[in-house]
Amino acid sequence: MRNPMYFVKEILALFTILAITPCFAAAQGSEQSDKEVKQMIQTQFERMYERGIENLSDRIVLTGGVKPFAVVSDTGDNVKAIRIRQAEAMPPEMALEVLRRSLIALVKKGKIGATAIFYTADNPNKNSNADKVLVVEMEHIFGPTLAQLVPFTINDGKATYGEQVVVDMEKQIFNIKVGEEAAE
Repeated sequence: MRNPMYFVKEILALFTILAITPCFAAAQGSEQSDKEVKQMIQTQFERMYERGIENLSDRIVLTGGVKPFAVVSDTGDNVKAIRIRQAEAMPPEMALEVLRRSLIALVKKGKIGATAIFYTADNPNKNSNADKVLVVEMEHIFGPTLAQLVPFTINDGKATYGEQVVVDMEKQIFNIKVGEEAAE
């Protein structure tokens, strides 16, 4: 089983080719070419993913999972991890909802342009040998969204990762229309 970092560049490159259209360059309001916009989005997704993996590598082995946290790219193109201290004491589903609502509030304030939410969940594939999955939900203000699911098992203090699955997902953070509140 491979480390989840092995897949990130391959999947993100494929995703940006399939999901990003020329309208994103027009939406940006600059003279950047479509290729430059795609590259910018891919680079932001890669940096957020790498920062998130750094933040969870040790935790996933020690605790068998991680409470939801996010890595965001702000409007200045800086990448930073966001953890909500109170969420550590909440049930995982509640912590995930609090995190999403907090990110929506930051989007409304114009503070972030891309998000990656990391959390672990029970593996929905009952035919798999892995009990858990690492879920990474990535969204960009220009439209691209994806969820990456990586099954994993912890044995003898080491995590082994299975083959990842990448799926499209509905916007959850960047679902705000001009002049409206975020969708609930």
